[in-house]
Amino acid sequence: MSETGIINIHGKDYQTVALRVTKLRNEHKDWSITTDILCADAESVLMKATVSDESGRVIGTGHAEEKRGKGINAMSALENCETSAIGRALAACGYGGTEYASANEMSKVEPEYISESMVADIKIELDELKVDIPKFLSWLKVDAIEKIPVSDIDKVMTALTSKREALNADRK
Repeated sequence: MSETGIINIHGKDYQTVALRVTKLRNEHKDWSITTDILCADAESVLMKATVSDESGRVIGTGHAEEKRGKGINAMSALENCETSAIGRALAACGYGGTEYASANEMSKVEPEYISESMVADIKIELDELKVDIPKFLSWLKVDAIEKIPVSDIDKVMTALTSKREALNADRK
């Protein structure tokens, strides 16, 4: 995680929950954050976090659910769920920057990659257009064609179309 508490994920800045809690504590020393376990079983954990002012008035709430079994959730699903719920409650109070989800939540999101058939089509196109593949991958900030996110497919298709049009124009 960043020393600043701000992480850039997929081109968007996300604040860590720790940064959000620090901001709240600095601005509202008498406010409280409470958490409640709504459900915890062998498969998942569901929690609610509440931010209240000094009089007990609820300022914001947040809910989170974590599935047990993979990655950090194999050992710490409850703790991870609590952190996510707190982050969402703080976002409801205005402590979230430009994005509602926290850096902690977004760091767990796996990008969706293009399909195998799309990979095959792009490889054929790159070969036909004699594109420098390492340079192309560097431009996309990925290390393999299989790692191209679905969100970048328009960018890829526009680049390949432009390259094909430039080659056709050179042939005339």
